[in-house]
Amino acid sequence: MSNTRNKPIASSLNEIPNKIYYSISEVSDYTGVEPHVLRYWETKFTRLNPKRVGGNQRKYTRNDLELLYEIVHLLYQEGYTLDGAERKLRMGLQAVRAEREAIQQERAAATIGAVETAPPAVNPAPVLVEEASEQPLSQPAEETETAPPPNALSEIKSELLQLLDILDGKKK
Repeated sequence: MSNTRNKPIASSLNEIPNKIYYSISEVSDYTGVEPHVLRYWETKFTRLNPKRVGGNQRKYTRNDLELLYEIVHLLYQEGYTLDGAERKLRMGLQAVRAEREAIQQERAAATIGAVETAPPAVNPAPVLVEEASEQPLSQPAEETETAPPPNALSEIKSELLQLLDILDGKKK
């Protein structure tokens, strides 16, 4: 079972008609987020507070829509949790957007620099299976600095076995 969320398919904010109020079904259509999720988000995001009119219907403003688009972006594209997105949005919507644009510009500049300095790609000749079996095996790669020494692993194993014995003793 995958731990990824289904990403909503949102309309562009520029494609949305400019109105005073939007119903929850319209907001759901524009953002790609189900109405029950929008209602839940109202409890999690203090800044998301649509106006309630006759019969307790929610009416969202353009600012609410912009906030929802940012929430969708933080949750589904940047992978924030609800609490993390709420903390991020406390900085203010404009600050969050400015930070994201700065990061995108840095990435674009880094990508352009990397492309300019990248060595040309080398395509090795394909090796046939028959040829590969005749070639001697290469020497194993040297151990990296991050690999623990073998005696450390045996110490960990013995400690785990001791813990297992202790736990088995408590079960009896």
